[in-house]
Amino acid sequence: MKTSVMLGGLAAAVLLGLGATARADDIKLGYINKMGEHPWFVAEVAGAKAEAAKLGAKISTQDVQFNADLTLTTFDTMVGDGVKGIAIVVPDRALGPVVAEKAAKAGIRLIAVDDDIYTQDKKQVPYIGMNATNIGKQVGAEDAKLYKELGWDKLKDVRLGSIEDRKADTCMQRNRGAEAALLEALPGFDKANIVRIPYDNTMNSAIDAVTTTMTAHPEAQHWIFYSCNDDGVLGAVRATENANMKPDQVIGVGIDGSRACDAFGSGNPTGFRGTLWIDSGKEGATAVAMLVKSIKDNEPLPIITYVSPDLITPANFSDFKGRICHKS
Repeated sequence: MKTSVMLGGLAAAVLLGLGATARADDIKLGYINKMGEHPWFVAEVAGAKAEAAKLGAKISTQDVQFNADLTLTTFDTMVGDGVKGIAIVVPDRALGPVVAEKAAKAGIRLIAVDDDIYTQDKKQVPYIGMNATNIGKQVGAEDAKLYKELGWDKLKDVRLGSIEDRKADTCMQRNRGAEAALLEALPGFDKANIVRIPYDNTMNSAIDAVTTTMTAHPEAQHWIFYSCNDDGVLGAVRATENANMKPDQVIGVGIDGSRACDAFGSGNPTGFRGTLWIDSGKEGATAVAMLVKSIKDNEPLPIITYVSPDLITPANFSDFKGRICHKS
């Protein structure tokens, strides 16, 4: 399916007071992200910068490396530098009320990217990103389809590995969605065979966590994995490879597409069966375009902008390779 951006929800109820309309070349923006070296955010920030240049706006960016204190000082610095709008990927959703209050006091536009955040009184800050539960359900449905196609319903040694970043509610929404869809499609699957595996959102953490988990579950000879992102799932698959499990013993479907080139680029068989790819560069560009339009036209930002994914598999990887494998 084609990647598309869909507007949902209602327009923002409150428009921050910025006075008269602005020219694009008067507009200065900030873009804060939580994990700047990751391919997802490399592409996202590049898209934001390209769109700002296209529109004639100025933009400053900062990678805060999951550091809450740096996030807040960066936010204050950008406000002090005269930005009229900030796009932010928070390292912790608990920062939502704080940055929302800072934006309101400064009279600037604020849009949350990737992770939704709320004000102190539980009103959603304008958001662009995935519908976390729905994308998780798509993962679970694909896992279940593969399970049936491979005839795993006849096996007794299948375990479901839910690789969980428990500090990130958005991630847990994806996991819960995946689990719900998989169990709905496989009503006979024994819930006692679900193994919950905590990780910190990185591939190395997933490798270590799944390695430990497999040692604790030697009876499991077939694994189904889902997680918050590609790193969680590909990390799990790498752990099974290190344990000399064969690709046909593993089903893993990721989210975000950031590791598709790593998984499929060699052309070798892999237990990483697919990923739901979001063009994060387009996401970053859309966030900037929305901020600029809102500032120029003195209009509210839409509350929710959902981005829909494409399923990338080994079978159609060549269709996407040119768009995703140049990313560092």
